Amino acid sequence: MGYARDRCPRFPQGSGPDSVRFHIARDADQMILVSFAIEKDHYPESRGVLPFSRKAVAFLTGHPNPLLEAQARAYVAGYLRRRPESA
Repeated sequence: MGYARDRCPRFPQGSGPDSVRFHIARDADQMILVSFAIEKDHYPESRGVLPFSRKAVAFLTGHPNPLLEAQARAYVAGYLRRRPESA
């Protein structure tokens, strides 16, 4: 395991992040707060929170990076399959 940059020929070239990690920070009152951290060279580069409405089944505010938002949407979809009801 580890980071693939400069070790795997299939890893995309460029100055993008090495990884993005997601975490459910809160799930209450029909609102899920998805916390994320972007890592580069083994260090946190940026972080944030995306509020997701269970009722609207959508993020209330998006992220400027459409790829990160799509990854967050996939993460929430997996979470909702495991936890269809609020905690």
